[in-house]
Amino acid sequence: MREKIQQFFKERSTSFSWRRIWVFVVVIVVVAMMFFVAMVSYAHSYDERVLPGVRIGELPVGGMNREELKLLLQDMNDKLINEGVTFSIQPPEGRKEFTLYPVVVTETNSLELVSIDIDTEVDSLIALGKEGDIIGRALTVLDSRIGGKEARLSTVRAERDRIVETMNDFVSPYETEALDAGIVVVSYAPFTYVIASSSKGIAYEFDAVVDQIIRDWSVLQVPHIEELPQVVTEPTVTEEYLAKVESRLEKVFADGSLQLTYSDPVTTRVRNWTMTKEDIAKFLTVYEHPENGFAWAFDPASTTAYLIETIGDTVNVAPKDARFEVSESGRVTAFQGSRPGVTLDIDTTFTELNEAFMQRTWHDEGVTKKVQVTTKQSEPIVKTSEVNELGISEVLGVGISSYSGSPANRIRNIRNAVNKLNGILVAPGEEFSTIDHTKPYTLEGGYLPELVIKGDEIKPEIGGGLCQIGTTLFRMAMNSGLDITERQNHSLVVNYYNDLSNGLPGTDATIYDPAPDFKFMNDTRHHILIQTAMDEVNQDLIFTIWGTNDGRKASYTPPTVSRWIPHSGTRIVETTKLAPGVRECQHAYQGADTSFTYTRRLANGEVENTVFESHYRPLPQICLVGIDPEAVPVQEGCPPGESCSVVEEDGTVEEAIDSLPVPVSFD
Repeated sequence: MREKIQQFFKERSTSFSWRRIWVFVVVIVVVAMMFFVAMVSYAHSYDERVLPGVRIGELPVGGMNREELKLLLQDMNDKLINEGVTFSIQPPEGRKEFTLYPVVVTETNSLELVSIDIDTEVDSLIALGKEGDIIGRALTVLDSRIGGKEARLSTVRAERDRIVETMNDFVSPYETEALDAGIVVVSYAPFTYVIASSSKGIAYEFDAVVDQIIRDWSVLQVPHIEELPQVVTEPTVTEEYLAKVESRLEKVFADGSLQLTYSDPVTTRVRNWTMTKEDIAKFLTVYEHPENGFAWAFDPASTTAYLIETIGDTVNVAPKDARFEVSESGRVTAFQGSRPGVTLDIDTTFTELNEAFMQRTWHDEGVTKKVQVTTKQSEPIVKTSEVNELGISEVLGVGISSYSGSPANRIRNIRNAVNKLNGILVAPGEEFSTIDHTKPYTLEGGYLPELVIKGDEIKPEIGGGLCQIGTTLFRMAMNSGLDITERQNHSLVVNYYNDLSNGLPGTDATIYDPAPDFKFMNDTRHHILIQTAMDEVNQDLIFTIWGTNDGRKASYTPPTVSRWIPHSGTRIVETTKLAPGVRECQHAYQGADTSFTYTRRLANGEVENTVFESHYRPLPQICLVGIDPEAVPVQEGCPPGESCSVVEEDGTVEEAIDSLPVPVSFD
């Protein structure tokens, strides 16, 4: 009996233990599979979204899809621009605070001094933490959900030179230049002079400012620079330097004037310029030569400015390409022979002039009194020998835009650029640059100014209307099926550039020296010719490309607007530079997001589709209002819906919009 009982419990124990083990294993496997499937599904749910828990600075972006993220970054970028960069200085007269708005607003556009490549940032944030296999990605998603992730924008770009230049405009009234010791000639016969003493200067450093702006912008934080560091600048030439060569001063002037001479390489005509004793006295300084010691010499800055102003216009000749003008029938009707360009070699000419002058300190006889002007030569792109083999035979495409309603100076600037562009040849494989072919944007370059608001005053700015040129060239290049290599839309929605097919923004192109530029590549196998025309009756620009048709076809869709962005209330800037009560304003602009598709069907059958997306910023109306210099304005008096600046007791504007030039209308 005892053996039967033991056998019974042995069988029951064995059967019961195996069943529990198998049940446990199955449960574990099922739970593991369910957990794995859940992890994979959870990870997949973030394939096109930002990982959970991701933050840019203090701003959470986890879980956002592409459209949400793009909209957020655009809005934050606009917010950072509108709030500006605050900074201060501590001059002897007391603390001064300023606000830099990092955007330059011209007649019909705005150039952002700090910008974000939003499309690249969206791609980067969506891809963050999604490297490796699916298990690793799933674990990364869980880790991000639990612990979070800090992200920074990596494509913040700053126009360093322009930012420093603009900030320097703010602080320059509070800086003093170091003054070199110098000589003031009282009389040449008898020779008498006095020594002007040197003095130290005060300046402000901007080296770290732009880096801080980029760091703050990278975490979507409004930059605030507590105080710019102040530095003491030392004079280059001291009384001690003058004392080393003072005994040779009368000899330097006793040798008389210096002569510069130049022979034109084409006409062989000889030109001479004389530097008188009075000229020499203006440029006089002391230089320590590495081999011969101290000597009386010419100041580089003032002397090169003299050379450019006195000699440059006579010597400088731009290279001339062989050019065509084509009639409506397609025949070449005009011809211009090529010639090399000549440019004054400033550095070499100054060096030789200075070496000749320093001889007066070291030698009593045999000094040089005549210096040959040195030049550089540049060859034309298209030489006369090439003009009959270029294959200019038919129209490839035409671009049209309307400048109707433009003011007089804008029309004159457009006409000047049209004349510069007409007849330009673009070689196969050559990239065409709008800026290269229309600059310099100066009075000497044929451009006229227009009035703009800059800070708390009205100033003339040169070059309005050139974006009309960029827009027309853009449409011409697309209708010709050419490769667009660089194009940036305007920052503002302006009627001049609305597409002629539906009146909506989106098919424009802005230019602003040195960037952005509008460029296209001649990817045909033949030269192409640009022909430009102004229809002054209908106020249209008509640009045509002539060349050899290789069978390609091209078109672009009318632009569509996905979002209109309203502008905010009027911004008031009070100023003592207008008469009390006088009000001068620029227009307000609503923003927009637009897109269109450019399609090229190449000769080999390949089809290329390029989507051009454009974001236009909203801009409030900005008004300057003249106030009594003796009055102390209060913020409470600001009209409803408007933002106001405050004038300090010394008459300066505390919250100005320097670096924000905008076109003026008179209310």
